[in-house]
Amino acid sequence: MTTTTGCRAVIIDDETWIREGLSEHINWEVLGIELVQVFQDGLEAIRYMEEHPVDILLSDIRMPNMTGLELVARLREMEKESRLLSSTKVIFLSGYGDFKYAQEALRLGAVDYLLKPSDVEEIEVALQKAKMLCANEDAAPDKQEQKVAEEPSSYLIKKALQMMSARFTEDLHLNQIADELFVTSNYLSRLFRQETGKSFSDYLSMLRIEKACELLGSSNLKIYQIGESVGYPNPRYFSEWFQKQKGMSPGDYRSKHA
Repeated sequence: MTTTTGCRAVIIDDETWIREGLSEHINWEVLGIELVQVFQDGLEAIRYMEEHPVDILLSDIRMPNMTGLELVARLREMEKESRLLSSTKVIFLSGYGDFKYAQEALRLGAVDYLLKPSDVEEIEVALQKAKMLCANEDAAPDKQEQKVAEEPSSYLIKKALQMMSARFTEDLHLNQIADELFVTSNYLSRLFRQETGKSFSDYLSMLRIEKACELLGSSNLKIYQIGESVGYPNPRYFSEWFQKQKGMSPGDYRSKHA
């Protein structure tokens, strides 16, 4: 185990080579995280954490005796019973790309959900996020006022944002994204606002206005062509929408920024 002071972390995975790899190849000292124990299943881990609270949990999902999801559900119960003002930051590392697992992980407040095999760098980024959340809680004058928006975007919302960034020029709707992510539109809408602070339509509008402004300032495309390129084929609607967003017409914006 490492001896670095700071956040305390544990690893849980039923595969020996993964436990050893995570222990040896992640630069725990540089991250400022102390790896205190490694376990092969959730039952072993929960018994340890009943007596030794930890800050960060890096866990597989499918394991014998107690799954990662069952473990974290029990951990949340323990935190509630003890009336703890902070919670263990959980990162799931799983070989199962089933969004049902991701959805449950989000419900349990996971910081991230990574699919195996993941690069060491990707895991270290997730660990750094978890450590920052721990530091924010420690620094907060009143932890009970800590807001959940402070959490980084979850695995599901990251995927939704990637899809939106790639397809914002299309006639894109929330239910399309929800269908492709195998969740309900109501669930995605609620989670999207919780994670980003914006509604799906507001976020989509933000992506489109940023691109429209970029094209108006740097290209020779006609205004109607720019409207088409950001998902508004109706020139009048595009001009009205742009005026509402920026407080000036597309032509005035181009004159000011070209």
